[in-house]
Amino acid sequence: MKRCQLALFLEGNRVDDLRAAFDTLRANGMQSAMILACGEDDWPQDALSVFLQSLDLPVFGGIFPRIIHAGRLHRHGTVIVGFAVKLEIAVVSRLGERSGIEPQLQRLAPLLENARSLIALVDGLSANLEALVECLYGVTGVRVPVTGGGAGHLDLVQRPCLITNAGVLDDSAVLVAMPWFVDRGISHGWQVLAGPFLVTKSQGNVLRELNYCSAYDTYRSEVEAHTEASFSNTDFFSIAKTFPLGIESVDGEFLVRDPIKAVGDALVCVGEVPENAAVYLLKGEAAGLIAAAAEAATSACSQRALRLAGEPADAPLALVFDCISRVLFLDDAFADELNAIGSALPDAQCMIGALTLGEIASSRRGLIELMNKSTLVSLY
Repeated sequence: MKRCQLALFLEGNRVDDLRAAFDTLRANGMQSAMILACGEDDWPQDALSVFLQSLDLPVFGGIFPRIIHAGRLHRHGTVIVGFAVKLEIAVVSRLGERSGIEPQLQRLAPLLENARSLIALVDGLSANLEALVECLYGVTGVRVPVTGGGAGHLDLVQRPCLITNAGVLDDSAVLVAMPWFVDRGISHGWQVLAGPFLVTKSQGNVLRELNYCSAYDTYRSEVEAHTEASFSNTDFFSIAKTFPLGIESVDGEFLVRDPIKAVGDALVCVGEVPENAAVYLLKGEAAGLIAAAAEAATSACSQRALRLAGEPADAPLALVFDCISRVLFLDDAFADELNAIGSALPDAQCMIGALTLGEIASSRRGLIELMNKSTLVSLY
């Protein structure tokens, strides 16, 4: 059975066009749908929510800074993917209230534990995303692989961005129980420039001290030593997008963290930076990032080939979640990154996806991790 039997692309933000697209899905026997929309299209929130609430098909998705359709990047437009099965979808709400996350996931345990794999879409600007993935791992363990990413807008202002049958939501997570196993690969390509630095004070995703000194002053000093740009006369993120931080893990890999703004002496990151962690200043080059994206696709294909061991199978759906900061860094060369991914996926039925605010994936060790500045390729 094909995973994705129909993938439609819409231009504009007319709810009537979306309604017509769902009529096409139903006419072709589709029983569920995923919607990936561009934030720059400025969908009318109230009208979109009313339409979603009226649907008789399970629906999930998000509003993202950019989307991918047919292997190409789009600043405008919406991808609608129909599935020939009725997917089970759950919402975890109020992520900002940390204490409520685990009870909600425990209530969803029967659904989550019985899935072959899970897609997790989150409000990428919500607090407590690490708590979410930790609690999710506590329910599923290594048995159920997870892939996904953060929805949101490029201006980094939090507002409704998750598409569900309850409407467009914020401060939430959407968990989709997939009836198929997912083969996946994730890579980033960023290299060590300086460090390590000891995180001596932090609170969640707010990094306050490195080596007992102001995190912002330390970061600024190290970055300005390696670039002609200056934070005194340049927007913070326009420089920081080139210089992420990397948390060293026990297996020698780096969990990349994206500083998105400075508040006083602190750095606000996408994802938590725990106290007593060793962090490095990272730097990227276009060739290395593009090669890493191809590596993620190749890894997913290799995993699939090994799992199937030569058995006949339908062409897979390739779902790509690529960090928005990679396209901001690569600019026009991002087309080369997408071409590299596509070249490594010769048998994919279609290649779609989104540019995300953080990526979520089960690592090789099975842990569910929140990542930044990475390319995640999932094959269903």
